[in-house]
Amino acid sequence: MINELNLENKIVNLTARIERVVLSTGNNGLNYLILHLIDRTGRVEGRLWNVNDEDICNLKAGTIIRIDANINSYRHQLQLKINNYVVINEEEFEEYKLSHDMFSINAPLNINDKFKELLGFVESLKNHSYKKVTLELLKEHEEHYKTYPAAVSIHHNVVGGLFWHSSSMLEAAKALNKVYTFIEIDWDLVYCGVILHDIGKVVELEGKNASEYTPIGKLIGHISIGNNFVFEKARELNIESDDIVKLQHVILSSHGKNEFGSPIEPLLVESIIISTLDSLDARLYRVNEEIKKVSHNNWTPRILSEDGRSFLRHFENVKKN
Repeated sequence: MINELNLENKIVNLTARIERVVLSTGNNGLNYLILHLIDRTGRVEGRLWNVNDEDICNLKAGTIIRIDANINSYRHQLQLKINNYVVINEEEFEEYKLSHDMFSINAPLNINDKFKELLGFVESLKNHSYKKVTLELLKEHEEHYKTYPAAVSIHHNVVGGLFWHSSSMLEAAKALNKVYTFIEIDWDLVYCGVILHDIGKVVELEGKNASEYTPIGKLIGHISIGNNFVFEKARELNIESDDIVKLQHVILSSHGKNEFGSPIEPLLVESIIISTLDSLDARLYRVNEEIKKVSHNNWTPRILSEDGRSFLRHFENVKKN
């Protein structure tokens, strides 16, 4: 298992799923592959040097491989130098005693129970328009909403990550409600906006182990898809209300800035809350994932989503997901 890898074991045999593949060329002009590998315990980067066309054809995202590799440390992180590999096809799973759930990381919460709680919470809201549209969309997309990741790579890229991310934002919003009592805020709008802000990802992403975007995801994006969901559902339910426009707005502005992907920037106080919580939750997840990979008093590699900054792990123990 990936979480058992350490520098004391110089050579390792590992079975993992390829999550992403990057083809690069070394200074010697020869091609090599960077393989982002995953099993249910974690992720690790492997490199296969001097690859040929057959290797490039064999090693695709989603492929299960068994490798022999040397364990190295690169910038305070474990890295595998792959010596040999075997591709394991699905019909060979029984022979190798494998199952698909061995190659996925799951969100650290009981999603079925939490989803029932979520439906009950939405039922308790007072605004009929927000409540009805949100409930109907949750029920329509329940399976994907509960199992899809929140992203391909940036944050909460685990099975159930979409629900986990949305649920975390909802809990944070509830906490803020107790603090900002001196500001007039439509909290029903905040809550439903948080719940629905990323629902377009059930169409944008390929599946619960998504390593790629769907064609419609690439062409339209989850923000526009989610906005369309709300518009169409309100029309289907014969709900004509300015509240629907507000709900659309907080989805469209959920990335905060145009340059971050929002077609419109926040123009409601509620959209300030939602876009801020979205950014906060995503950033904390990404930085924490990188911190977990380095040892005490060492720095992470540069994190692109944090403008290329590195972060110091200034504590010995890291909380597990």
